[in-house]
Amino acid sequence: SAAQASPAAVTLAIPDYQSLSASQVVPRLSSLSPEELEAVRAYEDAHRGRKTILNKVAQLSGI
Repeated sequence: SAAQASPAAVTLAIPDYQSLSASQVVPRLSSLSPEELEAVRAYEDAHRGRKTILNKVAQLSGI
């Protein structure tokens, strides 16, 4: 149902995230909290799966 939250419904910490290119997103990741980074990772896993973003999230998360 529409009431269930999906990764797309998660409010990401970066405004207009969906419209940004990977090169625009990556520099902004370093200012996010661990929870915000996890939300970005989950969104990318579920949607576009952009490797540059996922790699930077992993680096910042210490994974």
